[in-house]
Amino acid sequence: MTSPKNSALPPGPKRHWLLGTGIQQLKNPLGLLVRGQQKHGDIVFFHQHHGPTWLLSHPDHAQRVLADNATNYLSMMGDGPDPMLGRGLFASKGDFWLRQRRMVQPAFHRPRLARMVEGMVQDAQRAVERLAPLASTGEPVELLNQMRRLVISMLGTSIFSKDIYESQPLLRETINYFSQEIHSPHDSLLEALGGMLRLYRSRFKRFMKAVEDINTVFYGLIAERRQSSTPREDVLTMLIEARDTQGVAMTDTEVRDELVSLYVGGHESTSVALTWICYEVANHPEVQQRIREELATVLGGNPLTAESLQALHYTRAVVEETLRLRPPAWQFVRRAAKEDQLGSWTITPDTKVIISPYILHRHRDFWEEPERFIPERFLPERKEGRHRYAYLPFGAGQRQCVGNGYTLTLLTTALATLLQHYQLRLAPGYELVIMSGSTHRPRNGVLATLHPVPAAA
Repeated sequence: MTSPKNSALPPGPKRHWLLGTGIQQLKNPLGLLVRGQQKHGDIVFFHQHHGPTWLLSHPDHAQRVLADNATNYLSMMGDGPDPMLGRGLFASKGDFWLRQRRMVQPAFHRPRLARMVEGMVQDAQRAVERLAPLASTGEPVELLNQMRRLVISMLGTSIFSKDIYESQPLLRETINYFSQEIHSPHDSLLEALGGMLRLYRSRFKRFMKAVEDINTVFYGLIAERRQSSTPREDVLTMLIEARDTQGVAMTDTEVRDELVSLYVGGHESTSVALTWICYEVANHPEVQQRIREELATVLGGNPLTAESLQALHYTRAVVEETLRLRPPAWQFVRRAAKEDQLGSWTITPDTKVIISPYILHRHRDFWEEPERFIPERFLPERKEGRHRYAYLPFGAGQRQCVGNGYTLTLLTTALATLLQHYQLRLAPGYELVIMSGSTHRPRNGVLATLHPVPAAA
């Protein structure tokens, strides 16, 4: 590890004369960043395969890039519509993004979230019933697939008032494709590189077929809703009825793009987050027991409601601590449009900048015992005084995830309902292997056994 020869650049890892740090970046991108920060500090320079890159690892840096000077740090998405996401919030920029953000945001205001809880609970209870035969055998259950199924149901109910994964075979096939092919690990470095460059034409054709199938389903649902006279309290209706500052509604294409962003784009990271939560409670029996005691006190054996959800302070703290230690969105990447000064360093135009929540959430100046799982640090009385940008599971600034409050509600509801019925234990011999690709996730899922909660609990 050496500093770049150019003294105008921050220190960073030694690069290959031809490939820079590209091989390390493909094999273990998060590990490359972590080692760089540990060796060189909070500002690190990398010669990555797509150009000069800065890793900024202090909360003040995150505030600068994501909030205070956010107009200078642009999304890495292309200027045209994304092949899958179109011009939804994840993919759009500038004035159009701001228009869409203002139209989508009301769908996730607190009163609307409260009205969604009942549907979330019903979906979680159906998941409990689906898991019952598996729990009765004592055989290990792969939790990532199970949690993905639960999250897809909960998203469907909130957005469409029904579980469209269950009722739409074409969508079910497409979601399974994305889960298995797009988000699965690549065991070959050549395969990973080829996927990035779209060298495998057959795979690209399959991807575009999946996009066509999504369009068929979603445009059909939009047309059906526009023709329906039945009132609905869901996200789809809100998007159709939304108007911008000029009184103009979204087109079908704009509604489609937001639906894909929320449902298809959002389900993977939420599923991974719920899987990590299950892993942590299974790995910490004392935490699981304390959650169950809180559930017994607050719920008394009754189903969760929007009101009782607010009293589950420890359960919510477990969710937030998991998102600190295991953030599915492990990096935010921006491109500097203009020159910017960061202390004594000058960030030049077209330089890529990375903010990594995984690293920020372990910064020893802001987190005591950062590698330990300590939910108590997120209890209401312990949150005060923390640097606002030391904890960024959903990003920050204008481009903070529009559904952050919704996601926390979903995760807490799912965890509380599952633990009312089951104890989770990691399967004997299970070893956690982590990968960081599109999300930071258990490479091969999580194997656990489910055990009915004793009646006395």
